[in-house]
Amino acid sequence: MPILPSRNNFNQAASAVLFELKKGNKEQRNDFVWTHQERFYAIAYMATGNPETATELTIMAFRNAFAALKHTNPKTVNMPLWYWVSQFIVDACAEYHSQFTGPLPPNARTDPASDGSSNMDWETTVILGTQRVRRCLSTLSEEQQKVFMLRHQLDLTYEQMGSVLHQPKETIQAWLYRARVQIVKCLGRG
Repeated sequence: MPILPSRNNFNQAASAVLFELKKGNKEQRNDFVWTHQERFYAIAYMATGNPETATELTIMAFRNAFAALKHTNPKTVNMPLWYWVSQFIVDACAEYHSQFTGPLPPNARTDPASDGSSNMDWETTVILGTQRVRRCLSTLSEEQQKVFMLRHQLDLTYEQMGSVLHQPKETIQAWLYRARVQIVKCLGRG
């Protein structure tokens, strides 16, 4: 069994799924939770580093999603399902950080030219895929591992990753670019 569900499961249109969920069928709601719980928990755990807190955030995110669904017209949601539902766990993580972490740290002053990341083909790591680069992930710093997984496995935007990790968007971008450079260097060493 894979660590996380395939990304293909999340590229479906939100309107049809949300319409079925809004009907109130408990079995469909349970299937929805089952499908997304591992992703939600993984994101919450990366945000908090604490299993109990991650579980609480996951539960809160699902509650918020179902509460929002009551007031949402599914026909007006014109995006993939994951983009609609991921915002609830991101918001839960942001709320956690606002209560327990304090203000955002200042932007890191980074120079992408210093490590070659400004000239890199960014699509290389996307084409290689997470499965092929798994052996190189251990060479990355903890922050780089998190942003790499949040972006390439959990499909979050830079803003969402910033909320989850409580960092400015620019810092997230710098960590991700450097992670990609390190992955490509690792693959080159064979």
